[in-house]
Amino acid sequence: MYKVLIVDDEFYFRQALKISLPWSELGFQIAGEAKNGAEALELMPEVEPDVVLVDMNMPIMDGLEFIHKAKERDQKTKFLVLSGHSEFAYARQAVQLGVSNYVLKPINEEELQSSLLNIKDLIRSERLGELELDDLRKQASEGLSYMKEQVLNDWLQGSSRSRQQQDRLHDLGIPPEGLHYRTVVVDLDAEDERHPDEGMTIHKAKVQEIAKRCMQSAFHCVSCQDQDGRLVLILGAPEGSFNNLEAICERIRLTVQNDTAYTVTIGLGNGCDTYESIPSSYKEAIIALKHRFVWGGNKVFVHSLKGEPGMKTGLYSVEKRSGLLMLMRIGNITETEEWLVRFFRDARDQKASMEMLLLAGIEIVSTCLEFLAEASQSFEDVFRDTTQPDMIQHVQRMKTFKELEEWIHDLILKAMDHVHSRKTNRAVKVIEEVKAYISNHYGNEELRIEDIARSVHMNYNHLCFVFKKETTFTINDYLTEIRIIKAKELFDQGEKVIQNVASRVGYADANYFSKCFKKYMGITPSKYVNQIQ
Repeated sequence: MYKVLIVDDEFYFRQALKISLPWSELGFQIAGEAKNGAEALELMPEVEPDVVLVDMNMPIMDGLEFIHKAKERDQKTKFLVLSGHSEFAYARQAVQLGVSNYVLKPINEEELQSSLLNIKDLIRSERLGELELDDLRKQASEGLSYMKEQVLNDWLQGSSRSRQQQDRLHDLGIPPEGLHYRTVVVDLDAEDERHPDEGMTIHKAKVQEIAKRCMQSAFHCVSCQDQDGRLVLILGAPEGSFNNLEAICERIRLTVQNDTAYTVTIGLGNGCDTYESIPSSYKEAIIALKHRFVWGGNKVFVHSLKGEPGMKTGLYSVEKRSGLLMLMRIGNITETEEWLVRFFRDARDQKASMEMLLLAGIEIVSTCLEFLAEASQSFEDVFRDTTQPDMIQHVQRMKTFKELEEWIHDLILKAMDHVHSRKTNRAVKVIEEVKAYISNHYGNEELRIEDIARSVHMNYNHLCFVFKKETTFTINDYLTEIRIIKAKELFDQGEKVIQNVASRVGYADANYFSKCFKKYMGITPSKYVNQIQ
């Protein structure tokens, strides 16, 4: 319904006008009436009419003056002039003021109705146009915002070396030359992830507003969210002076804590002389941020160029992670337990600090979660009776080596039991037969899946489907993992000739074997042999 305000000094005319037309059927409702322009001006903010029917000749304030003042306040309201023949000149002036139409008195109801319907169509068309314009503006704004996020993320990942990408940085107000750069990563602390998803966007926007406000007074600053949803600030300083950056970051941390219901941890990368070095500073900021897992959140961490004594090599290397994940996938409980015993024994022998152990524990938890995700399971599916809502916090609260070792042991074995016990009896039997066949024939470089399928009396395609469904990886992937595990065992037993090891585990091409070994173990065979020595 469109609202109508009647402005006329004749009371009976106003009453007659209210009943002369089927207003609601036409899509209108009478929202108010006034006996002169001054009274109508006071009513306008309250009534907010879409259409005003206004007489020209009224006391105190006539129609022309009223229309002029009303349009100064609101350009969207439409005016329909009601004018006698003797006031025709006034009506023409009203049209010059932007009045939609005029109807001569005495009122012809059909003419009035036609004029109102024309005005309704005009209002509807204008509002539709405004909506479309708003949509276009919103799309343009979202497109520009997305482009900015993409450009900055490309920069952080080291993909902004081309001339075109440099021009895109310029378009965003970021000069690739003439500044020294440094990155800051701001992340909501783990305990604040309990906020509902719909509120996280608001929370992150508040943090971004606080961070940018604090930074922009001291440095050139652009910001974006990285691929993991963390706020990244890219800072620029003409002279490369970032002396007060830590103090500003501390102010950001305190402001977030005082002004909101949550906390953040901030990681600082080192400064760099060129825009091409920004990816290195960003990675350093991420590394600094990881100190939160050992020292707790709501702090500012600065990446150290020198590093800490005794902490240059982590306990949980890429090689160890690959080995544990392969054992969990295969489902060999005995070898997994041996791996865990060996891992913690080596940690004791190295006299690892509690901080290093806690960090390794968190990384092993991450591997366990990856294993569950591959099997389309979640932590909650496995540990329904757990009293620990946050495993990372639980690891951080551990006080002794023994406590951590026992908890990790139970976690891994329970996850493996849950995943592997869910498989059907028939499928389990077939899978075990396949694994046994591969275990006995992995050294045959001509071993094919067709051979394996015949050994278990199953169609090739169906076997591939069942194996992938039950184990979450392909037969070829499993065969490769077994071959790499056996190759590692040979190296551990003292074999040093890579070609011999490759041949014994089923690879005719030593170069291809080396590629597979590095893919699964994170290190080349030659480097692995050198490390053993």
